[in-house]
Amino acid sequence: MDFALLPMSQSLPLSSKIIFTKPTEGLSANIKVAFLASLICVIPLLIYEIWTFIKPALYQNEKKISLLVIVLGTILFFTGAAFCFFYVAPLAFDILINGYSTNVITALPNVSDTLGFLTSLILSFGIIFEYPLIIFLLSRFGLITSQFLSSKRRYSILICAALSAILTPTTDILSMLFMLLPLLLFYEIGVLIAYLTYRGIDKKY
Repeated sequence: MDFALLPMSQSLPLSSKIIFTKPTEGLSANIKVAFLASLICVIPLLIYEIWTFIKPALYQNEKKISLLVIVLGTILFFTGAAFCFFYVAPLAFDILINGYSTNVITALPNVSDTLGFLTSLILSFGIIFEYPLIIFLLSRFGLITSQFLSSKRRYSILICAALSAILTPTTDILSMLFMLLPLLLFYEIGVLIAYLTYRGIDKKY
């Protein structure tokens, strides 16, 4: 629980604490953290079980691609989650807690709301970091090309900015930029991935 609340506890003023206001809230918060921690620990096993289930029905080249998708998808998700937990979430909590506290208003964050906020933020970044893999799959099946992505770059910047504003549960520009910059970077990486994927398929045939 101390580790889960680390992004918030680092931002709290000395006179403030994380509280719970219902008799069962402390227990339910601990159960939620225990469930999430156990889920994270068994994800590699779940992925392995899924892989062994679908492996016999795949051709040799499909086995390689599916294994690559599973491994890279897991790595990308955890990379995004870690980036959010150690960099984005502390910044967001610092702005929300200290930026709006005054001599009259003191922050006493609720443990359930804090965990819910942190979980949604981490999930958003984990999903966003899957973007390069999604582009690879779409390119692999011939649904998009690098030329198409390059021609839509101006629209992508607008869409990325809108997504950053929607998915970032804060009102400050810095937290939005923490989500916007990876999105723009991943879009350019997606263009390169689509180009390399198309060249690989073209050489093969």
